[in-house]
Amino acid sequence: MTFGASGRRRAAGRRIAAALALAGTTALAFTSAPTASATAVADASTTAASTTYVDCSRPTAGDGSQTSPLNSIAQANARTYAPGDTLAFASGTTCTGTLAPKGSGTATAPITLTSYGTGALPVIDGNGAADAVLLSNQDHWRVGNLHLTNPAATLARRTGLRITATDGRAHRGFDIGPLIVDRVAGQTDKTSPTTEDFVQSAGIVTGASGTNSTLHDVHVHHNRISNTGGGGLKIRVGAMAVKGSGVLIEHNTIKDVGGDGIIASYADAPMIQYNNASGVGNGVYPFSGGNFAGIWVLGDHNPTIQKNAVYGITRMSVADSQAFDCDWGNTGTCTVQYNFSRDNIGGFFLDCDGCGTIGGARQIIRFNISENDCRMSSVSAGRSALHLYNNVFYCTDRKLDITLPDESVVENNIWVGTPDSRLPTAPGVQWLWNVFQGVPRPTANGIAGDPRFVNPGTGGDSLHSADGYKLRSTSPALDNGSVISGNGGRDYWGNPVSTTTKPHRGAYNGPGL
Repeated sequence: MTFGASGRRRAAGRRIAAALALAGTTALAFTSAPTASATAVADASTTAASTTYVDCSRPTAGDGSQTSPLNSIAQANARTYAPGDTLAFASGTTCTGTLAPKGSGTATAPITLTSYGTGALPVIDGNGAADAVLLSNQDHWRVGNLHLTNPAATLARRTGLRITATDGRAHRGFDIGPLIVDRVAGQTDKTSPTTEDFVQSAGIVTGASGTNSTLHDVHVHHNRISNTGGGGLKIRVGAMAVKGSGVLIEHNTIKDVGGDGIIASYADAPMIQYNNASGVGNGVYPFSGGNFAGIWVLGDHNPTIQKNAVYGITRMSVADSQAFDCDWGNTGTCTVQYNFSRDNIGGFFLDCDGCGTIGGARQIIRFNISENDCRMSSVSAGRSALHLYNNVFYCTDRKLDITLPDESVVENNIWVGTPDSRLPTAPGVQWLWNVFQGVPRPTANGIAGDPRFVNPGTGGDSLHSADGYKLRSTSPALDNGSVISGNGGRDYWGNPVSTTTKPHRGAYNGPGL
């Protein structure tokens, strides 16, 4: 897999390998806490650190031992935790208020916030406060196996979990997940005067403010987020002038959130992968003003969005509501690859480099499958060069609405559309080696005809539901596409893609079926 410079690949590979190693112990933690909790407590004990137990169902406060636990968030907040310590909440209980534990861990001995006992995950209920859980200017925390909620009768700047850096220093080492975050009454209106409240509202928010404040090594994984005003995950780790690093956002499920699904901003080489986002903009606290998108990046250097599924965005914002967006201020290369997108009212992709500070990132959009999105848009004031190749765009229920950056190379894609569709033909847009069914060819170049998909239009609710877009052995798109160097080395399904032999057109490069 090729994502840019070799150093970036190695760094991304280390983060991904570490995440996959964790996945085996965290993926099942939502239904039963004992295994993950016991592991966390055991890890802490091996460092000769202490564990503080909290059971908010107890009528009296104890000393924090397992047999005599604390019984309130205020008592948990009153202690300062040391490297290797664990703060554990009793399963099947609810604690009310903002949990803001003090202290920092180290890289070899992080502090763990988790659950203990059997039964449902313990609930931390912010009860309308700004945050249910808050970590500020701290380092090396593991947070998982909790249920966070923060409902209220009115909307305001609210989160389930907030991690902030405000002191002009670099803070690092945050492993976030698995968590359930549900019903957070965050702000859903992005227009003035509530714009900043919206930006700071979501299920999980990280932020860095103040000169030279940054966050690093932020791993957000295996969380289930729903009904959170403002959005699902907003991972901001720096600023335009100084960026955070080590951001990995993966294996999260975002459903019915009133704002952006996932955004990573001001990061060096962030990776967003294996996430599932549906119904973005809806939920108990639905989006109410301005713009939002499914998964997007802003102010990053060399961001990658890959192997995600985004579907069912039915609420149209002012101009966006796309599945994916390379927004303003990105530098280097913004890569969107191997994603599945379906039935999003704002379309598949937005180029918005002209929406703010122009970063001029090169945009590589490859090996994605878009079903019934029917729209791509671009803000032409940007300076991005788009290379759009080996994608599938399938839209048979309404005409395609496609706007591309002024400098675009469009090759090896398969376009299925309606006869009244018109693809852009501006002087800076090159059309090479595409297949067009239904939609008229924008130039003489390309194949006009049926691409012979196995079973198109049958995409479902996951990355793995797109097998209908593999090609039959009778397809006219086999083995006659343009050879592209630096093509990532594989197709949507993981089949190899050569840099010397002609590939198929579209997202599939395996044997004809």
